[in-house]
Amino acid sequence: MKKIFIPAYSTKSPDKAIKKSLRLICDYRSIGLLTTAQHINQLDRVKKKLEKKAIKTKIGGQILGCDITAAKKIINDVDAYLYIGSGRFHALSVAYITRKPVIVANPLSDFADQISSEEIMELNKARKARIVLAYEANIIGVLVSTKEGQYNLDEALNVKEKIEAAGRRALIFTGSELTPDNVLPFEVDAWVNTACPRIVEDYFNKPVLNEGELDIILGS
Repeated sequence: MKKIFIPAYSTKSPDKAIKKSLRLICDYRSIGLLTTAQHINQLDRVKKKLEKKAIKTKIGGQILGCDITAAKKIINDVDAYLYIGSGRFHALSVAYITRKPVIVANPLSDFADQISSEEIMELNKARKARIVLAYEANIIGVLVSTKEGQYNLDEALNVKEKIEAAGRRALIFTGSELTPDNVLPFEVDAWVNTACPRIVEDYFNKPVLNEGELDIILGS
């Protein structure tokens, strides 16, 4: 089936949020610009505005919850990141992985603030809790989403092979909606997620790991 992708950019100006972010980014020598698909067309404009304020900027580009390559590719060129978008999930992922300051400029609320150390600490505590709960799991379910952009059966098969090589049992579960209710009837000790990393934040009755966390419990 042929598919047509139509960009749906936000029509909300980020100017007010950017203005409020200036007090937070002025102490850094260079700023990396990150955003989601809705605001990607505004990055050049934001860069020009910041450079008029004598703030050195470098465009990283679009990030996803499961892919912050755009942040990593400029990590050595910037002292902090400015994320333009609503919500905190993407920005928190950047702060957690890069260990650099991340300022959030939200065009929808016209507000700006910085990802706090407390938020990162809570994320880390939740991650450690998932790993501890899954440490003794013998039967592990591998979640595969059939949604466009999330489907990754090859990764799931690699995960299954890795689990079995460690002497544990692995089962693959595929679906368009990977919700706690949909997988509730299945008898597994833990789940490994190969789809959107936000899934681990949902309340499942068994621990849900992302692939990197699985490596820890398998000792690889």
